[in-house]
Formats: sequence, structure tokens, C-alpha cells
Amino acid sequence: MKKAFVPLLLIVFLGFAAAAQWVSRGPIYIHGDEGFTWENGVVRGSGTPEDPYVIEGWIIDTLGYDYGIYIDGTTAHFVIRNCSILYPQEKAGILLSNVENGVIENCSIWGGKVAIQLIASKNIVIRRNAIGYCDYGIIISTGSEKAVVYENSIISCGLPARDEGRFDLWYHEGRGNYWSDYRGKDLDGDGIGDTPYEVVPDHYPLMEPVVKLPPEASPMRTLSLAKFEERNVIALAPGSLVRLVATDVGVGVEKIFYRFEGGEWKLYSEPFPLEGKAVVRLEYYSVDKLGNQESPKVLTIYLDSAPPVTKLIPGDPHYYDPEGKLWLTSRTPLELAAEDDSGVAHIFFRIDEGTWAEYEGPFHIPGSQGPHKLEFYAIDLYGNREETHVVTVWKDDTAPVTRPELKKAVLPAPKPEGKEGG
Repeated sequence: MKKAFVPLLLIVFLGFAAAAQWVSRGPIYIHGDEGFTWENGVVRGSGTPEDPYVIEGWIIDTLGYDYGIYIDGTTAHFVIRNCSILYPQEKAGILLSNVENGVIENCSIWGGKVAIQLIASKNIVIRRNAIGYCDYGIIISTGSEKAVVYENSIISCGLPARDEGRFDLWYHEGRGNYWSDYRGKDLDGDGIGDTPYEVVPDHYPLMEPVVKLPPEASPMRTLSLAKFEERNVIALAPGSLVRLVATDVGVGVEKIFYRFEGGEWKLYSEPFPLEGKAVVRLEYYSVDKLGNQESPKVLTIYLDSAPPVTKLIPGDPHYYDPEGKLWLTSRTPLELAAEDDSGVAHIFFRIDEGTWAEYEGPFHIPGSQGPHKLEFYAIDLYGNREETHVVTVWKDDTAPVTRPELKKAVLPAPKPEGKEGG
């Protein structure tokens, strides 16, 4: 039986709903249709197509929690709108599992592992959301189907999107999504890219964002200080917030102190921004609950705004001819290796302008003999994307043919008759 907010209480709930606009609260967990309650962030609605449950106006800081909004096993109609979900560092900002009939719109999600994920869910609309600085942007996992995703802005994510579902659309009425790593052109000036976005089948990628992240949005990285030794090095995105975590095998850590470039020591209490330099020298130490203090250590932080560099590595057999052409066979394995200071998130490639695929290991060139076009690029953990490499490889599966060359024997000229040699 679906819950409905009865008319007698409508004025009271609407009053609370107005007060709830842009109000901070803890994560929302809803299990089954009975979980759509005021205590779980629902401000109005009865769960019907005409009057869906509405979760609206919340600011959810997920630090220390696994999800911002988690909905599982529902069929009632609902809308999540106008919510900000900050730093989903553990799992996901919004996760819908075994859910039908949901809408996620006009939300901002940034600074975490996954922004939005669908698992075994169907008939979900994801529109006009601003997503940024996440390891993964929008993930549609296996078992999901009939999602419609459009007019979202996906900015500086390690993997902007992944689609393992069925019958999903990444556009609606000729409008797709804005992807900060899109490299296509808009020659006719209609605001739509002339070529599809390759990571997911968005045939109408937008050249400008429809929605933008708020000014306070920023990437965040957790530094586990127990993993670093003195004078270790790490690369982070410019503008990152840094969260420090230390461990102690005994009674546990009580305090962490840090400072920049030999400045004043500060007690760590909450994530802090990095100084705007290319290289930052961070000193730190921790104190356990018995007052035992470790010796100060140094961590050098590089701010990484450079894209990765990917190389093509051919296996055997292969041959570079004097003109620099790469010759190979159907048996030749090809590898792609990318390097980046902060770490490579994903590599994509395609052959002969076919479908783009994520690189997962050595591959071979299919098809006929002759030239084949290979394209590839990488994205790092902070969404920096390199320009697409275009390489022509030449395929030769034909063995040489050896033929004997017969020459006519040259016989000595006959001697004239009647004459004998002396």
C-alpha cells in the first residue's frame, strides 16, 4: 500500500518542505515503497505517476558514509531534485538498486568515487544534473534498462560514463549531454557536436553545459598518511581538498598536525584546500591516544593538470620498414600503455573508425590485409584527456612464395667440319 500525505497534514508538510529547501541533512536510505517517508527526506507526493514522491532541497555531505541517497527495491514513482551531494568518497552519491520509475534532476554531485549508479533498475530518467570531479560519472550497470540520460554536465571525471544496460538512451529529442572531455567540433553552430561522444552512445553531445557546478565544488582526495614515507611524492588535481587519515596499530590516532613549506603547525580537523602552486611541500605527524608522537614526515604534492601520454606497443611478429610503417599479422598482439603523474583511469581505442572500446588488455587487428586505422587516447584520474592518437598499421598475413629460376645452359659452338684442332 502506497503512502500518501493526507490533506489534513498538507499545510504542515508544505511548511516543512519550504523550510527544507537547501537544508543540510544526513544520507537518505529507502528500502521498499514503504520507505518513502518524511523521515527519509520525502517532502510531498503519493507515489503515483501524476503525484510522485519528491525528495528535494537537501544538502548531503557523505564524508564518513557509503552513499548520499540509496533507494532499493521500489516501484512507486519518485523524483530526486534540487539536491547537492558532496564528496561521496566511499561508494556513490546516488545509487538506485532494483528500482523502477525514478527521476533524478537538477542535482549537483561532486568530489567522490561514483556520482550516479543504476543497478538492475529500469525506466529511470537522469536529466539536467551537474556532476564533477568523480572517479566515475554516471554508471548504468548490468540488469538495468530503458534509462534516458540527457542535458547533464559531466565535468572532469576519470570515467565520465559507462553503460552495461539495455535499451538506454543518452539523449532525448535531439539533445544529449555536456562532456568536458569531448573533442568534437560544431561546424554548423547549432550547439550540438557533429560527431557522437565515444565513451557512451551520445549522438547529440552538447558543446556548452546546460547546468553548472556551484562555485564551491572541488575535487577531494583522501591521503592515508600511513602509506607514505618521508619525502614521498603524490600528484593531485589543482583545487583539491585534502582529507588526512592516519592509523595506529596500538591505541589509535588522537590528533594529526600538518603545515605547508615550514609554516605554522595546524591541528587537522577537516579537509583543507591546497595552496595554488605547482609543487606543494606538506609536513605532517600524528599523535596517538597515549601521547606518543611520530617524527614529522614530508610529502611532496604535484598539482596535475597535464593529460596522460599513451604509447602503442606491438608484440611479435612485427616489423618497421625504412619508411617507418608498422607491419604486423593477425597474430600480432598490440598493447596500449599510458603514463600519468596522478594515475591513468582509462584508455579507449577503436579500429577502422568502428565502435570505441575500453582497453582491457592486448588486442589484434581483425579484417583484411593492408592498412588499418587505429585510434586511442587515455583519461587520468582527474579527467585530463590527451588528444587522440591516430596510427596506421599495415597487416600482412601472406607468406612469401619461392620459385626456382631456371636458366638455359650455354653450349659451346660446334666446330666446323673437316677441321681438327692442332
